[in-house]
Parts: sequence; structure tokens; C-alpha cells
Amino acid sequence: MLDAPTADGALTLVVTPGRVELALPERSLHIADRCATLTEHGRRRAKRTAFPLEGALVVARDIPHEDLGVWVEMPDGFRRIFGAAPRSLLEGDGLPALRRLDRLAQQLRIATSELAGSSVRAIEVGRGLDKVLLLDDGGGYKLFARRLFRDRARHVLTIHRDGRIRVIDGKRSREIVVRWRFGVTVWGDNLRFSDRDGTDLAQVAVPWIAPEDRDELARRIGQLVDDPGPTENSRPIGQ
Repeated sequence: MLDAPTADGALTLVVTPGRVELALPERSLHIADRCATLTEHGRRRAKRTAFPLEGALVVARDIPHEDLGVWVEMPDGFRRIFGAAPRSLLEGDGLPALRRLDRLAQQLRIATSELAGSSVRAIEVGRGLDKVLLLDDGGGYKLFARRLFRDRARHVLTIHRDGRIRVIDGKRSREIVVRWRFGVTVWGDNLRFSDRDGTDLAQVAVPWIAPEDRDELARRIGQLVDDPGPTENSRPIGQ
């Protein structure tokens, strides 16, 4: 059993053979027998929602805000079913509380690792009206973002380390190639992809998150695909 102070109250984690339980004062999550059950504790009676784990369950941390989130894979995307925000670092116990949340999150990842599928790391980004999910499988990223009036984040981008980017719009998809970090920028609510000549290759809407969070997404994707190419020092003699 571990616990950590958060902005949402005391968060506790209990791990027993075949069962994981996360609890906050107003809600709790039980994971057992390939099912995650969310219980919301109301004034009159508790409301329970079951999520069969037919796909992956991932534990994500927010960059750079350090929120903790639990996401489950559904037939058409991912849904965030549980989360907690850290205490402010401006509070006297803010830093010790964050360390305890880090330890709790690490143990939660270990306890649910068999449910995570192929994901090496899960990152959530967003402090506006919503969050997006970025999955790292070791070879690249998959980005999931929610559309208007939808309750889950849908797959919108697959980014490979070699610069290949698959843009997904519903049932349609197309592939572009971006091999430098400055080819990934932000234009309004969109991530914009361009070649070295500045030609617009694609734009993908990522609404509902703050501008600085969109900038963070662009920075991470740009770092992944960045290929500086040959330099003067790497050219053969005589060229």
C-alpha cells in the first residue's frame, strides 16, 4: 500500500495478487479480472462504470504538469478513466508530495505492466479543457486526441523515428515525411508539418489544450524526427 497527497485529496494505491485499487476521496478505481471499475462516490449512492479491458490499459504522466492518468483502450480510441493532479510546488510540502506521487505512479505502472500492450511509455499533455495521449512504443509515437462531442481520444497521428508520419482522419489516412525539427510547428489549434522549403505538408487539429501544451507536443515530435543531415565535417575529403 502506498499513498500520496494530491490536489484532489489523498491518493492511495493497494496492490494484491490479481487486483489493483486506486482511491481518492470522491472516486476509486478497481482493476481485476481484465476489467477496470470506476466508482464515483456521490452523496446519496455510488455510481459504478465498468470498462472491460479488451485492449491496453496505460498509466500516463503529464508533461510538464506531472498529473497521473489511467487510460483504457476502446474499439475506436483511448479514454481517460481516472486521474489525479499533484499538489502545487509552491506549497510547503509540494516537493515531498510530488516525490510520493512519483513512487506511487511507478508502482502502479509495475502492477499494471501486463495490461499495457506494446507501449513503453505513456505521456498525457494538456491543462486546458482536455488532455491528449502520446504513446511511445520504442520506435515512435502514436497521438490520440478527442474531437468535439466525443468521449474518447481517437488515433490522429503515427510518428516514426525516420520521419514518416501517418495522418489519420477518420477512415482515411495518408503518409508524409518530415526529417527536421523545424518542420513541426504550431499554427493556431493545429500541429503543422512542412518540408525544408517551408511547403505545407499537413495540418492536424489538436483543440482543447493550452497553447503551451501544443508547443510541447510539437517540440517532442520535432525531436523524434530530427535528422540534421550531413555537415561540413562529415563530408568526404574533396567535396
